[in-house]
Amino acid sequence: MRKLAIPLLLAGLFVSPVMALDDVVSVKLEAQNSSGQNGSATLLPEGKQTKVVIELSNAPGGTAQPAHIHLGSCDNLNKAPKWPLEAVKDGRSVTMLPVPIDTILREKAAVNIHKSAAEVQVYVSCGNIIAPI
Repeated sequence: MRKLAIPLLLAGLFVSPVMALDDVVSVKLEAQNSSGQNGSATLLPEGKQTKVVIELSNAPGGTAQPAHIHLGSCDNLNKAPKWPLEAVKDGRSVTMLPVPIDTILREKAAVNIHKSAAEVQVYVSCGNIIAPI
């Protein structure tokens, strides 16, 4: 019995409690560059895919705002997007990513919204993705 208990105990050390596939992850999006564009991004697990829904207040009507998941944090983003998201239009975006949510949660990453395709260097909103505990 003791020989069986030790491997099971050690195996438990390598299983992360935050990687439950049923967990919905909410990300608070905070305005940047005086945009006034606050909101949320919700990551919903759907098997081997992840649905990302963005809701943004004070978004300009009729302007497509590029959105991405970048590696890093809002304070220190990797400039190259890791996963592209559908552009935010009239304050909303829905994207189905071809990766499971646990893959996204393993990375230190953030959801980032840009002002427009012409002004992609201007960030208007960002939120760090934090795995639920």
